[in-house]
Amino acid sequence: MLKLQRKDKPQDPILVIEKLFSIGSANDNNLVLNEPGIDSIHARLVASGGHVTLKDNTSARGSFVNGQRVTQKMLQAGDTLRLADVEFDVYDFVADPQASEALNQCWQLVADGSWLTGQTFIIHPDKCYVLGRSSDCDITIAGSHLSRRHVELSVSGNNLRVRDLNSANGTHLNDELVQDALATHGDYLRIDVYSFRVVSPDNDLALTRIRPAAADTASTHKNACSTPKRWKTKPTSPGNRDEPAPTPSPWWGVWLGIGAVMAVIVAAGLIYFR
Repeated sequence: MLKLQRKDKPQDPILVIEKLFSIGSANDNNLVLNEPGIDSIHARLVASGGHVTLKDNTSARGSFVNGQRVTQKMLQAGDTLRLADVEFDVYDFVADPQASEALNQCWQLVADGSWLTGQTFIIHPDKCYVLGRSSDCDITIAGSHLSRRHVELSVSGNNLRVRDLNSANGTHLNDELVQDALATHGDYLRIDVYSFRVVSPDNDLALTRIRPAAADTASTHKNACSTPKRWKTKPTSPGNRDEPAPTPSPWWGVWLGIGAVMAVIVAAGLIYFR
């Protein structure tokens, strides 16, 4: 994949991360350009077989590669792309080598999902950064699900302030939908399908806080409840209670004695009348 760097604006490179990447003035393009001379759909970048090809969409002002007007042209790192009067430098999709010098002084967003995995975006403390798919943004990620101006990022004290700009699909911090929130080191920022680890100054990526997986949480909950509970119940029927054996009545001994006396008298009478 490739990156596009506008020549007339000091902003982060524009990432070409989708297989079919449209550029134009209409709001539904991957990259929105509002400059004069840009058609509704000016051109498309098509990724196939590890290469990116520029295809002009019969635009009025044309598409140019290295100063030559083209209808279709494979782009390479080092090329200069011009759409009407908007110029871009083209280079490989690799991390900005200058970024490593500022890692220990600035906040970072480190992509850990989708096509952006491993890409690092630096947030300097003296500037507000707007992230979205418009070329006017400070950080342009030309994803079709992002709003033109999706979220604003700025340093606030010891935190990174995250402010959603009324985006269509929302901004999530640690899986919670937020409008205006403060992020700390190790938090997770999700903007539609794109997710980032938040890294504060002087913190190594290896020390970034890792949230417990959902499976681990469920396992812990299961273990906590694995010991059977002892229920206290009232006896309801002979089948589920222990009943004491019946205690003999004290009158039983009296009746047994009378019976024995009567038996002796009857036996003596029988012997006497024989």
